[in-house]
Amino acid sequence: MKKSGYVIALSLALGAGQFCLSQTTSVHSVGLNHPTKITLSAGNSLLVAEAGLPSSNTGRVSIVDRFTGNRTSLLEGLPSGVNNLGGPPDADGPSGLLLSGNTLYVTVGVGDAVMNVGPGLEVPTGNPSSPIFNSVIAFTLPGGYQAVQSPFIMTAADQSALAGGNNVTIANAEGKTVSARVVVDLPDYRSEPRPGYPDNVRAGHLFGVEMFQKDLYIVDAAFNLIHKVNTGGGSATTFIVFPNRPNPLFPMIGGPFIEPVPDNIHRWGNRLLVPMLTGFPFVPGLSEVQVVDLKGAQSSVLIPNLSSAIDVLALGDNDSGIFAGNPGGSYYTLEFSANQLAGAPGRLSYYSSPDATPAVVSGFLITPTSMARDGKTGTIFVTNIFPGTISKVEFP
Repeated sequence: MKKSGYVIALSLALGAGQFCLSQTTSVHSVGLNHPTKITLSAGNSLLVAEAGLPSSNTGRVSIVDRFTGNRTSLLEGLPSGVNNLGGPPDADGPSGLLLSGNTLYVTVGVGDAVMNVGPGLEVPTGNPSSPIFNSVIAFTLPGGYQAVQSPFIMTAADQSALAGGNNVTIANAEGKTVSARVVVDLPDYRSEPRPGYPDNVRAGHLFGVEMFQKDLYIVDAAFNLIHKVNTGGGSATTFIVFPNRPNPLFPMIGGPFIEPVPDNIHRWGNRLLVPMLTGFPFVPGLSEVQVVDLKGAQSSVLIPNLSSAIDVLALGDNDSGIFAGNPGGSYYTLEFSANQLAGAPGRLSYYSSPDATPAVVSGFLITPTSMARDGKTGTIFVTNIFPGTISKVEFP
């Protein structure tokens, strides 16, 4: 993954065996278009955000059956573009989602609003595929949306209307409707001049969303911060900025500092859990999970010594994904790779406490990005971005 927070394709090879908890890992669902986030939904369903295909405005949200793995499109035609940010050109679109009642909040990445023109250098393309990249869209879903058989397809005209501050209504072939509005449309990039490159910019990249009371907390993996946005008026402020840290490998490899790259976010009582992937050179042990106080906007390390943390789940009293416990609870962590420079696969680990020795639950996940846990069965579902699959981890 680049230091700016974008996932890049890795040549993954299976490494040496590791001690694993007794479990079964299997492919639960296939045919997803670069899945980035997953969450539980009502009934027996999961909702999955997908960045899309290597073509414009192919982002979507799918419904996946928790038992059969069958996939059905819920939302299609969402903003996406083929990025050119230094790694292999690939889809960049829906990047995070949050379900609150029948309102689904979807974060959208920067798409093709900028392009790479050299090491660490980016410039605007001037012709993005969508006018609402780097935004949060709220969809009001109809009752029984889990059973829809035809998708709600967003058009270019819908995107233009949303960019103009209007609400849109999208109907599917069954006559059901979804209403959509842009909660906030943040700048696609900001000026970051470099010597000899006065027009250089840094692209933003929203990569996850949570809610507390009437505010959204949106993690930006490129600007290394959390935005706070009011769900009604859309006013946005910077809630917290995560500082760079020294690069222990400098000057042998990389620059003097490493960016934190926050890449997911979960509310946990009056705190936020934020995994930090860290940027190049992806030093094993430097990644971590931080906990952020919602009232004081202060952060501290919760789980250290990870390699490329990309998601975290805490186990609280209700065991359902919104947690009210204390920092001494137990956790699952998901890492994009056990060693990115070595091309190692990703892994899912269990911590009985933040400072406990982790037990590897599943050690051979291919580019995992997000996870959701069924509180009744304990089954964990993991999205894998490049194979376009969902893995199911079951315990006896």
